[in-house]
Amino acid sequence: MYTAQGVDLNLREVPGAIFGQGWNRESSYFTGLGAGKTVGTLGSIDALRSTFVENVQHGYELVLLQHRGKQTVTELGAAYMLRSPNLEIAQLRINVAGGLGLSHTFGTPSYEDGPTDDPDRRYRTQLLVLLEAEWSLAPLPDWSFVTRIHHRSGAYGVIAPRNVGSNFIVAGVRYRF
Repeated sequence: MYTAQGVDLNLREVPGAIFGQGWNRESSYFTGLGAGKTVGTLGSIDALRSTFVENVQHGYELVLLQHRGKQTVTELGAAYMLRSPNLEIAQLRINVAGGLGLSHTFGTPSYEDGPTDDPDRRYRTQLLVLLEAEWSLAPLPDWSFVTRIHHRSGAYGVIAPRNVGSNFIVAGVRYRF
């Protein structure tokens, strides 16, 4: 389960904002659900076998989100995910993950930036980038707290023109079956 706050920042500005330079919060939010599957580790792929990547997990995640505030749309996204092994500090387990895929909105994404030459034009299908840190406690290994950046963009003109997209700061709770 996820909840998120829209921020008026470019993707490269988001990490600095999280760590103290100001979030530039917008009146755009979403809540939603995600479902994912770990397929295996990169070490199980012969061509990628090495000590560095042997324990990196790969899989996918689907997200279904309902936006509110500056836009009222439903978003469906799918991303291929890579996840680091857990770093264990006493009872705390932390891992980081990144995902890349596509996102589609059912309705016009009015909150997102349009291209500079036509700022009112909107794009329903865009690149989806998910960057996250997952936090869990050793006694509760199936439950975790997730912090994430949810980014939609035109992929520098590949899917939509440059300067199109949005960024959200996300918090969530995850249960592993």
